[in-house]
Amino acid sequence: MKKHLLKNTITTAMVAGFLTGCGGTSEGFDAGFRADDPVVIDMPAITASLTEETGVQEVDLLAGITSGGQPITGNVNISDINISVDQNYQTPSTPSGGLANQQVSPFTEKDGKLVVDTDMFSDFLSTCDDTDRRGGPRVDGNPTPDGFLDVPPMVTYTIDFAVDNGFTLAPGETLPRRTLTLDVNAVFDGVEGITAQPARILLGQEFQLFATVVPAKACAPEVSFEVADTSVATIDDEGNITTVDVGMTTITVTSVDDPTKSITVDLEVFSEFIVGITNKDLDENGLESDMKEIPACVSAGFNVSPTPAAGEALSGDYAYNWESSDNANFPLAENISYGEDGTGRFSTGDETNVGASFDATVSLASGDTGTTALADVEAKSVTATVVKNEMCEPGISAHPAGYNSDFLMDFSGAPWRVVRGGNLGGAVAQSDIALSGNSVEITASTDDFTAILQQVFNKQRNWASGQYGLGATSIGSTYTFAVWVKLATVPTTEVRVDHTLLPWEYENGPTGPGFDFRRPGAGIMSATLKPTTEWQLLEFTDANGNREWTVPPIWNINTHVFVTWDIYGLPAGETILLDEYSVVKLN
Repeated sequence: MKKHLLKNTITTAMVAGFLTGCGGTSEGFDAGFRADDPVVIDMPAITASLTEETGVQEVDLLAGITSGGQPITGNVNISDINISVDQNYQTPSTPSGGLANQQVSPFTEKDGKLVVDTDMFSDFLSTCDDTDRRGGPRVDGNPTPDGFLDVPPMVTYTIDFAVDNGFTLAPGETLPRRTLTLDVNAVFDGVEGITAQPARILLGQEFQLFATVVPAKACAPEVSFEVADTSVATIDDEGNITTVDVGMTTITVTSVDDPTKSITVDLEVFSEFIVGITNKDLDENGLESDMKEIPACVSAGFNVSPTPAAGEALSGDYAYNWESSDNANFPLAENISYGEDGTGRFSTGDETNVGASFDATVSLASGDTGTTALADVEAKSVTATVVKNEMCEPGISAHPAGYNSDFLMDFSGAPWRVVRGGNLGGAVAQSDIALSGNSVEITASTDDFTAILQQVFNKQRNWASGQYGLGATSIGSTYTFAVWVKLATVPTTEVRVDHTLLPWEYENGPTGPGFDFRRPGAGIMSATLKPTTEWQLLEFTDANGNREWTVPPIWNINTHVFVTWDIYGLPAGETILLDEYSVVKLN
């Protein structure tokens, strides 16, 4: 939607339009601008109603106005124009000469007529849009609802102006005025057509067919889907396609409101050996994109996994080749193999690279591809963009000694301690086996899990308290978390790591000592490890697989927050290394 300039009063551009329309002041004194009789306005209030998308329309501002008993003629100056609009409506405008800071209004005045470009209201009026996202006071820099529709079915302008024919007024006498109440109305937007793209889907993969009606603001956007051959694929009411077998068919998308409007596109379901990058970011619809945001100051990890053709199976180990489109700034640091799967670990550089992008590409180097020739296995790419890692530059603490946290797991800051399982053999220590600097080594206890933390009870020195524990200020802030880990031996059972944000106080929370008592109010994100002794990237998710964690409303008390690392399933005496921690704030 275009940028709006007019809110409750006339814009500078609009004033200029009016003045230009009536001759303005740039022409200097006009000796012929005078009249023997005054202006007489018998109807000080007039009304008019226009409809959007009807082109340029005119409203006679001088209709019914007389001078000397005759309709007013000759030079007439419409001046001192005041305009207001109801419902906090934001009037459409267009850049003047392509300059965004110089906007053109849909209103001008010429020869005593209000000239209105109704086509400019095309995307700003609607008979069916119930959106209310803006207009109210801005909160955290974002617009808020105000109780009025952003795109209403009608908008009313009140235009008050003076009429001057050059008659000499007595001292103290003011020019006569008139008020125009102008309604601009929306037209019903019916469906004119449907757009959709052909689909080519790998057998067994998820896919959603996106179809939209034209125009986008049509009042009945609902569509139905139908697959011609359901032995190839089926489709639900949301356009989600379930593949059944290899083959070709078509999908017909039809307007629910107007069944005469439809489109038919091709659908191909195919099967072959493929490799895919499995930890790309999801788009706004929850579907996999070809993008990934990667935090600065730590290694970026892209996971690859093979999928065999239908009826075939994976066999043996697979090796991959990784390439960077920018080796100077984002070189490949390590090509890691996990048997079938693999990870490309790339360097991201420091904070100066935030905003920079590169492409990471993976191809299959070797492995059993069944009936698909190795040379026919397509390489896959992801576009990675570096974003700020809060652990790189955590900010400045109010305490003169600064924060007392181990931001990148280098075994620095406050002492690490075991808070669960320490009396049963659990331990935490520094290790020089690391991706960079040092790493944190955790030895498992015989308890159900081992948990460690840095216990910093000074809020000014506890970075987590200053980010997540500020009560109402922190509520709603959203983050993602990741860390690199390494096991000493290949586990025989599943090993899980929980990233737990533990608030000391929260609404209806416990009092008194004890970290375990706080777990019901904690923010817990988890990741399950691959059975390997290679370094692997853990990108934490909640129970629903969502990577984003938001400070909850019950954290409405200014409090201490502790980051605990909880290890489940690791046999007693076995160790795990943690290194290169990343926290990305999303809002």
